[in-house]
Amino acid sequence: MTTSEGSASTLVRAAATTQWVNLSTDVRTMTLDLFADALAVVAGGAVHPTMEALAATVSAPDGPSTLIGEKRGAAMRDAILLNAATTTVLQRQDGYAHAKGHPASQLVPVVLALTEQHRKGAEDMLSALVAGYEVAARVGVALGGVPPHLHDNGNWATIGHAAAAAHLLSNGNTDVIAAAIDGAASLALSFDRFTTAGGATMHHLYPAMATTQAVAIAEGAVAGLTPLPGSIERFYGPNMGTDFNATLLVDGIENDAWSRFEILNGYFKLHPSCAHLHGVNDAVDALLDEHAVKEDDIASVDVATFGEAMEIDTDTPANDLAARFSAKATVAAAIRHGRLDDGGLLDLEALQPLMNKITARHDPALDKHTPAGRPGIVTMKLASGDTVSKEVIFPRGTAQTLATPEERKDKALTLLARHYGEDGGTAVYDAVMALGSGGDIAALTATLRT
Repeated sequence: MTTSEGSASTLVRAAATTQWVNLSTDVRTMTLDLFADALAVVAGGAVHPTMEALAATVSAPDGPSTLIGEKRGAAMRDAILLNAATTTVLQRQDGYAHAKGHPASQLVPVVLALTEQHRKGAEDMLSALVAGYEVAARVGVALGGVPPHLHDNGNWATIGHAAAAAHLLSNGNTDVIAAAIDGAASLALSFDRFTTAGGATMHHLYPAMATTQAVAIAEGAVAGLTPLPGSIERFYGPNMGTDFNATLLVDGIENDAWSRFEILNGYFKLHPSCAHLHGVNDAVDALLDEHAVKEDDIASVDVATFGEAMEIDTDTPANDLAARFSAKATVAAAIRHGRLDDGGLLDLEALQPLMNKITARHDPALDKHTPAGRPGIVTMKLASGDTVSKEVIFPRGTAQTLATPEERKDKALTLLARHYGEDGGTAVYDAVMALGSGGDIAALTATLRT
């Protein structure tokens, strides 16, 4: 087999040596929390009509890989496609602090389905997940950003998906992982960034296409298909990045092992909306809590945020997907229901009178806080004549304002309960946590199918 070249060869060796038993407690904890978060996001989104309709197209008999939306097994590729598609429905998938993307939520459908299909152990699965995350994160950082017309779903994280799948299928074989990484780099995907704000639900197939392609690439690598070595540095980086720097591919790697784990820079989305709106959403939550504001108290609301948030904002969302990218809709839903919840965005007609009282605008002074921050200022003029205002620069859940262990667990249990009920959701969560200390994949599969 042909091995990778240049900086990517160091990346490959670090990925190949990743083993769960050697990882620190903080890395293990974050990995399990992200795993539970991804399953919860899928379970919570599975009850959405669009995903119920998509899942209904899979009529194959019960298979080895769990289809979370149906509580049953399916063929491996069907399970990966449908579980990955569901990650975007609620816009609550994970994020990564140093490059825009959602590596963990897309990795979990891949490694879970492959583990079930090939009867691998929990340690094999978790080792592959961490290896894939670390590869993906460094590729994302090395790109220096992606062109503004491209969406972050199905982008750089796909290279990490392929690396994780190759790691799992080959038991960490260096040549196979190298072929998968360069193969994924040479088969780059590119998706339209503006589908979400337009409410185009074909968007949900972005992660579905990325994950299934990554698995095909990994299987090709196992079979002996060869890419052109050095594809990340020669082709992918220069064409898919805005300021590609190959040296960053090996940042945080010493002696062919990770000296710094980027998975610790993952974050948890605590609002069902575009991450760019989370400063605004946090500000509204604070005002509702601090001033006991109700819908009838509102005379007008001014929302100020940064430029990139307004680029994909929509004043008149056509459906709940577009509403998750609308400052006016998310603010109105939070005020009406006391907090921003997924269900509050489904009835846009009911929100419209309150949305008419809200103005959303770009405040250039807030741009200085990006890209680290997602700033927002919300100012409410009340019927009483009073004015209350709140500014948030670093929203809860991000690397700068970490979600607490309690917030992570509460999010997971709340979303799991929508599909499994409270007791079933707790059983799934506990089964995930048990994986880190010798728990059985079969026990997790059983809870996911109950």
